[in-house]
Amino acid sequence: MFTTGSRIGWSRGGVFAVAWAVLAMCLPVSADEAFTPVAAGVRYRTIGTYDQARLAAILDKGLDAFMGGSTMNAADLKGRFAAPRHAVTLYEVQFDSVIPEWENQPTLGSGLLAIPADGRTSHPLVSYQHGTVFGRDEVPSRPDNSYETQLALAAFASQGYAVIGADYFGLGPSQLPNCYMVPQSTVQAMLDHHRASQAVLAALGQSTPQFFVWGWSQGGWCTMQFLRRLETLGIPVTAAATVSAPVDLAAAFRRPIANPRPQDAAWIAACISNMVWAHEEYARLPGLAASAIKPEHLAASRKFFDGEVSWPEFDASVPGGVTALLRPEFIVGAATGRGRFWEQLEAAGAYRWQIKTPLRAYGGDADEAIPPAVSRMVADFSRLLGSTQVEFFSAGERADHRASYVSATLEVKPWFDSFMTPAAK
Repeated sequence: MFTTGSRIGWSRGGVFAVAWAVLAMCLPVSADEAFTPVAAGVRYRTIGTYDQARLAAILDKGLDAFMGGSTMNAADLKGRFAAPRHAVTLYEVQFDSVIPEWENQPTLGSGLLAIPADGRTSHPLVSYQHGTVFGRDEVPSRPDNSYETQLALAAFASQGYAVIGADYFGLGPSQLPNCYMVPQSTVQAMLDHHRASQAVLAALGQSTPQFFVWGWSQGGWCTMQFLRRLETLGIPVTAAATVSAPVDLAAAFRRPIANPRPQDAAWIAACISNMVWAHEEYARLPGLAASAIKPEHLAASRKFFDGEVSWPEFDASVPGGVTALLRPEFIVGAATGRGRFWEQLEAAGAYRWQIKTPLRAYGGDADEAIPPAVSRMVADFSRLLGSTQVEFFSAGERADHRASYVSATLEVKPWFDSFMTPAAK
């Protein structure tokens, strides 16, 4: 997901500042419990429960708030989700991990585990990868701050799926720089969270015979990076889905610089700013940000990356979008593809392999951040390699970034259901 915040105060892809109406509709979950160790370097704690009334509110008042200002109305989508069948118990999982780019330096990882309160000991498992957030606590392990996570819980966990979601390094309790669109550390966070969640599930007497991966916007790119690693390791994935996924990072972010559109989201400039800083930090490329960002905006962009200023504050300090933020020579490099940053993004593509897992990719025709032509690259390339497992679907002619996520969720849930036996549903 990508965030906004300038006009409407929440994300168009991830949640930057969750609408106050969503946060106020019920009491927050509790996080007072101590962590319980279950395996070497793995611990968890209960952080609360979403009961059926709260889950129903997510699909009603929450959806109203989330869709405010979208190209589609909440009324176009409300009433199409199944009513919540079960309450959902929420756990925060923490685990020891490493930073691959820094010679496997030890670090802390975290994420969410959600289990339906249905009395069963076997559930299909969905790993949801969240989108871009500009606030460090707008992550799965802090579900009250993340409407996209709440929607995944209402759509999947309340219907009998166990759901996990990793906090990427630099978000949640992590003290690292945000590893925004940095492949190796992003994959490490997801893979270790999956392993840790499996240990917690086993300790709770739970099994997960089916495993699905699903993500939106940045989370779609993360899902593809994760899927490639899972397939490489021989870890079976039942099916995968993405929506508004910038699978080709270089294409996705050279486009708004070299070929801007009137409908482009204002917050794309903030995404590029954070990405430049993240690659400077993790690839240890000193001066990368200074080569991209105008000197008069460099300090503000660093404070924004570090979470010291909010998106609205950053936006107000750098009016004019990417043209105002970026050096002229960097803008020229977006057209040619030359330069250290674009080389980093070329290496961070997430679709050029022979995909074995059934995969659906969605993109909205009115998406203000990721045009559907980018999202469908995975299907087009897969056909070149002879794969019949990958398909592209439109999320709707009027679907912008947020509407694409909601619309695709409505279709992905029954598609995942189709892979299970009637007894497992």
